[in-house]
Amino acid sequence: MEVYINVKNFGKIKEARINISNFTVFVGNNNSGKTQLMQLIYAVVKVLSRVAPDITLPEIGDIEGFRIGKREVEELNMWVNQYLMSQKDRIVEDTFNVVIPIEEISVDFVDYADFTRDMYFLRGRTLEYLTEKRMITSEQLTRVAQREDKAVPMLILPSENSDSDVVSRITGWFGMGIPLKIMQSIGVSYILASILGGRDFTRFNMLFLPTSRTGMLLLYKYYFVNRDKAVEQADAVSQNVQGMAEPVSDFLSFLMTYSYSGRAAKKNEKLIRFISDHLIDGRIKETGETTIYTPRSTEKEIPLFVASSMVNEIAPILKALTNSKETGFIFYDEVETSLHPLKQIEMAKLLNRLNNSGIRLIISTHSDTMATRLNNLMLLSHGGLDFEKVQRSLKKQGIIVEKDDLLVSNRMHVYQFVNVSDKESIVQELEFHKAPMTGYDFTLFNDSTEILFNEAKAVLGLEDED
Repeated sequence: MEVYINVKNFGKIKEARINISNFTVFVGNNNSGKTQLMQLIYAVVKVLSRVAPDITLPEIGDIEGFRIGKREVEELNMWVNQYLMSQKDRIVEDTFNVVIPIEEISVDFVDYADFTRDMYFLRGRTLEYLTEKRMITSEQLTRVAQREDKAVPMLILPSENSDSDVVSRITGWFGMGIPLKIMQSIGVSYILASILGGRDFTRFNMLFLPTSRTGMLLLYKYYFVNRDKAVEQADAVSQNVQGMAEPVSDFLSFLMTYSYSGRAAKKNEKLIRFISDHLIDGRIKETGETTIYTPRSTEKEIPLFVASSMVNEIAPILKALTNSKETGFIFYDEVETSLHPLKQIEMAKLLNRLNNSGIRLIISTHSDTMATRLNNLMLLSHGGLDFEKVQRSLKKQGIIVEKDDLLVSNRMHVYQFVNVSDKESIVQELEFHKAPMTGYDFTLFNDSTEILFNEAKAVLGLEDED
C-alpha cells in the first residue's frame, strides 16, 4: 500500500502531494518549506497513530476476530480525512506553537486492493482454530498459554492463511474483561499505525532528527532543567515553555529517555559497524549517562562533547540503533550537516542500508553532493546498469561500492522545493529515468552549477567580450 499526504496553502507551500511509504527525499533552497512540511508530516503521522477510528469491521465467522480488507480501508481513509479536516488548525498550532495558515490536509491510501488483515483475540475457540489451521506452532502456543490466565493477547495477521510466525507480532495484552468491540477499536488503531509507519507495527516508533543536532545533543539536559523551572511559574503554560516545534521537543525527549539495549545493538551490528568504519572513524559507547567516543587506532576515550561536530551529528543515529525502544521511521532534516563531501557519499550509503533494514525515511538536503550520490546509487540499484561492470570501473578510480550499499526497494520518491517568490514555493515530484538517462534531473542544482561556472569564467577573464 502507498500512502500520500496532501497539503494545500500551508505556510508558503502552495500545494504538495508527498508519498511517505518508504524513502522520501526533499531537496531545495533554504526557506523553501522543506523543514516545515517535514514537521507537519511527522505531526500528522504521530496524531493518527494515536486515534481510535470509528469504523465497523466484519466478524470472522463464529470465533473472536475481525477482518479488514478493501472496503474497510476505504472507510478508514474517509474517517481519517474527516478527522484531519476538523482538527487541522489544532494540529498545526500544537505542532509549531504558533498559528500557521493551512487550507487543506488529507491522506490518501493507494494500491490497497489486496490488503487484508485478520485480528484474532486468543482465548477459547480462537486458540483451537489457529492451532487447527496451523497458524500457530506448538512453541508459540506455549508462549501464549503461559500468559493466558493473566490477559488476552491480540494478533493481527496478513491473511487467514498466513505463515505461522505471528505470536512475535502481538500488539498488546489486554484484560479478560474488555469487551470485544473495544478490542476491535484498539486493533483498528494498530492497523492504521501500521499503514502509516510500516508493515510491522511493533516497530512503529518515530524519530525526528532536527538541524543543529550537535548543540541539542550537548545542551538537552540543561533544557529540561530550565523547562522544569519555567513550568513552576504560574504563567508558564501561557508563555509557551517549549518555545520550539513539537518534533524538536520530541527529539530532546528521545535523548533524555534513551536506554542502551544490547539486543538492539546486536540486531543492528552491521549498521553500527558501517557507521564506525565509514563515517565517524571510531567507536561510540555509553558509560552510565555519558557518551564516550574512541577514535580509530587509539584507546583514548573522550567525552562526546569534545569530539568533532561530525561525530556529534551522527551520534543520534547510533543511539536510535541501540535504543531499547526500536525506531521504525526516521525524519532526518539536513542530512548533510557537518559532513565533508566524501563523508556525504558514505552517508548516502548508510541511508540505503537503513532503509534496507526496514526503516522508513524522510530526509531533506540542499547539498548537490548528497543529492547526486543518492541519485547515482539509485541508478546502480534500479537504473538497468550492469552493477559488476560499474563496480569494477569505480574500483579503478578508488571508489568502493558494495551490493549492500544499493537500495533494495525502488520506492524512492524525490521532491524538489522551488521558491517562486518570497511568500510562495512549489513542490515538484521528480521522475526517475533509467540509464542512459541521468536518474533524477535536479534542475535546481543545475542552475547553481551554471552560475558558479559563469562566475569562474569571469574571474579568470575567460568571459566572451561583446
